[in-house]
Amino acid sequence: MPRQQTTPAGATRQGNRATLSEGPVARGLAVATAPLAMALVVMFGIQLAEAWLTGLLGPHALAALGFVLPVAMTVMSFGIGLGAGATAVVARALGAGEEAGRLSLHALLLAAAVAFGLALPCWFGAEALLRWLGAEGETRLLALAYLRSWLLGAVPLLTGMVALGIVRAAGDMRFGGSALAGAGILGFLLDWPLAFGLPGVVPGLGLPGLAVAADLSWLAMLLVSLQRLRRFGLLGTGGAVMDGFLASTRRVLRVGLPAAGTNAIIPVANGLFTAMLAVQGSAAVAGFGLGSRVESMAMTALFALSAVVNPFAAQNAGAGRLDRLQTGMRASMSFCLAYGLAVALPLVVAAPWVAAAFTADPAVAASTTLYLRILPWGYGAIGAIAVACAAFNGLERPMSAVAISLVRTFVLGVPLAWIGGRLGGEAGTFAGLLIGNLGAGLLAAGWLLRKVAHEPARQPLPATP
Repeated sequence: MPRQQTTPAGATRQGNRATLSEGPVARGLAVATAPLAMALVVMFGIQLAEAWLTGLLGPHALAALGFVLPVAMTVMSFGIGLGAGATAVVARALGAGEEAGRLSLHALLLAAAVAFGLALPCWFGAEALLRWLGAEGETRLLALAYLRSWLLGAVPLLTGMVALGIVRAAGDMRFGGSALAGAGILGFLLDWPLAFGLPGVVPGLGLPGLAVAADLSWLAMLLVSLQRLRRFGLLGTGGAVMDGFLASTRRVLRVGLPAAGTNAIIPVANGLFTAMLAVQGSAAVAGFGLGSRVESMAMTALFALSAVVNPFAAQNAGAGRLDRLQTGMRASMSFCLAYGLAVALPLVVAAPWVAAAFTADPAVAASTTLYLRILPWGYGAIGAIAVACAAFNGLERPMSAVAISLVRTFVLGVPLAWIGGRLGGEAGTFAGLLIGNLGAGLLAAGWLLRKVAHEPARQPLPATP
């Protein structure tokens, strides 16, 4: 089936495919990032609205969401990692002029298998995980019900994340943004009837209803993403479906496993931070969860840029355009610094009002305010870490990304947060996290810029048989 001929945002046309290896570098990155950033604003804005809805279900519901977050993020990290692997190898194949239909199809099958393999043990072990995180009483019961409902959507979620990564590999950033935003809107429209019910029509499920709404939205996102890949000609096999599956799997996992590990490190660390804060009470955990959601909203442009950097680095490496790679990485790091500072100041000033908008509980509001007065000063550094990890994955140097993440969390973040908590309680924990982020951000930026300045891009991998 022929690929669609419309040139995606931020890309130029080369033959019958989109490319990120031609045209103005900084402008191309900006144009490619913008639609995804706008979609993330919608998606994270909806997540904040869902946090408000959760608050209507009571403080125990907010705390339950805080305990579920590390587990959910750990599962999602595998989707992010496999998506990074699929994006890198498909983009590099396209940059080198290879056909990638079978490779992308095999990546999707791999994602579905991994998602099922993760969701099943997590579903049965959910109660033990929540006990380990410190959830107790009614909060644990709510968290258990939500988590088990959420895990039912793991297969469409992770497979959809990989599908969107492959679409980005083909240079189409606009569709990925639209799919994410559409899924968020659909989920939000389903939130109220599934959580609170419609009299005489739908019984309210309470907190688990929010998870069911998310599950249905991810299924819709997967279906439209598969249709888009079909239009790009990236679902064809040219033979039996499983021919070359092991070779494709090795290519994807070569980047995908370390990338999954990189992304899994952060939620594991967040689980440790949650356990540290649980000593301060459930309000501290709820404040940490709300602050994290506001943080996601504030950093949308940086997350979008990191999603674009992976295929940008991979396509330019595949095409041998090291000059463009160097220019793009310098521009990306400069943007992280400027954007991080521009967002931090107003958020720090508005922290009490932001917290009050999402909860009427004074203790939760105080914890959220504290989070938003300390952590935003490290947003630029977090962006630099995300960009560096994405670029290293795109260059098929995933162990460099793993090293950065390990330093950020276990060398700096966790020890400094623990020391800070011992010295200054909740505020000290947040201060330790900030210092860890700043140190890791400097390391990540320096490492990436030095690598692209002094090392040639690798040659494309052999085509999948």
